[in-house]
Amino acid sequence: MQLSTNPGGLAFHFSSVKRLSDDELVAAPLGKGIVYKKEAAEDWVEISEGLTDQTHINRLQSYEDQLYACSNKGLFLCSDGTWHPAGLSLGCYHYKQYGQVGLAATVCGLWYTEGEEWRTMMRSDVTVYDFLYLPQYVVLGTNEGVSILDRMTTSWINCKLDTSVTSLAVHRGTIIGATEHGELLAGNRRGGFDRYRMSGAFIFSIVSRGQEIFACTDRGLYRVSSIGGRISLMALKIGCQVTDVDVDDQRYYMATLFEGIQCMAR
Repeated sequence: MQLSTNPGGLAFHFSSVKRLSDDELVAAPLGKGIVYKKEAAEDWVEISEGLTDQTHINRLQSYEDQLYACSNKGLFLCSDGTWHPAGLSLGCYHYKQYGQVGLAATVCGLWYTEGEEWRTMMRSDVTVYDFLYLPQYVVLGTNEGVSILDRMTTSWINCKLDTSVTSLAVHRGTIIGATEHGELLAGNRRGGFDRYRMSGAFIFSIVSRGQEIFACTDRGLYRVSSIGGRISLMALKIGCQVTDVDVDDQRYYMATLFEGIQCMAR
């Protein structure tokens, strides 16, 4: 395994990592802007021009080589190494594109844009941390729990869980996620959700990458799988606190709290 060099003078606690085309890596040190390097290079270069002071990056996202940063100061888009506001100034936790439509999880619900002005879409009364935009349902992970909109009937199911749900994914037809208390959340097929504590571990996030789903924890990186019809976690990398992961055909790229950005062969 190859351990990447940390950027000189920057904190080595990382919240997000993204692999771009042309063997480029972009990462977000906690509270310290954004850094970039070619995968084969040793040194990171800071690319924080355009970001305001005290900007904390919650998540990096890329679509068609366009790089976005979700932050406490809103959504930013990178152009020629400089960050520009993307028209949404609310605190932003996640951004996804569906064709020409962009959706953002914010401190004031789910917002959308079709290329110009941003508009509120739903649940402006809650903080949305993550969401799933499915053919029949829209699923929101919020500060109250999980909210599900049936797109056919326009009716809501609000599952209040006394905890925030900070990330979501679909595993073999079951909605799963992570709570602010480090628990694994799973739909129980009875109209509700069960919460599980992984022994001795805190789950930071559940991350979907292609057909794979990962659990980033304070014990390491796990792949979400199933054994006997029950959700299980298969260890991929133990011994570091993984906060985010990206993948390609050959490697895992892990953002960690205490060991920088790590690269591991698949």
